[in-house]
Amino acid sequence: MEVVNTGRNVMDMLNELLNDLNRDDLSLIERLPYVREYERYRDVITNILREFHIALVLVRLTFNDGSRKGYVFLIKGEGGELGKIPTSGTVEGYVVSIKGNDRKKLLYSSVAFNRADDVASRIMEFANMYRKAEERISQLQLLREAEKDYALFYEEAGD
Repeated sequence: MEVVNTGRNVMDMLNELLNDLNRDDLSLIERLPYVREYERYRDVITNILREFHIALVLVRLTFNDGSRKGYVFLIKGEGGELGKIPTSGTVEGYVVSIKGNDRKKLLYSSVAFNRADDVASRIMEFANMYRKAEERISQLQLLREAEKDYALFYEEAGD
């Protein structure tokens, strides 16, 4: 696996993830930590940060061509009291990109944060984009199934 230092920071990586979540060829999204049906992803992440002042977020995206990207974020709180979102800390991260036999680990420099609101707002932004991407994938899958049914119907009808 080739390791590449991108020269960019983790906020650039988050923006890249948000762009990937908007791609039309996105076919599958997976994430950790796991979220139960009745939980919101943003709440799970912020609750982990409140309790432990550290959170590991993993997001794996699969595209129609079979390529995959794995985004890894490590949020480490340094300031503030336990039971509340950290008031300062760092976010580290990297991306593993797999396309055919081409495998790369893209390194990003860490970013410091000095306000709890900064971290919370970025988690909210990511969670909203993730939810929209999931909805779009579901809609695209329904359209693909409808197109197959339509084609099958006309194939059987002899038209």
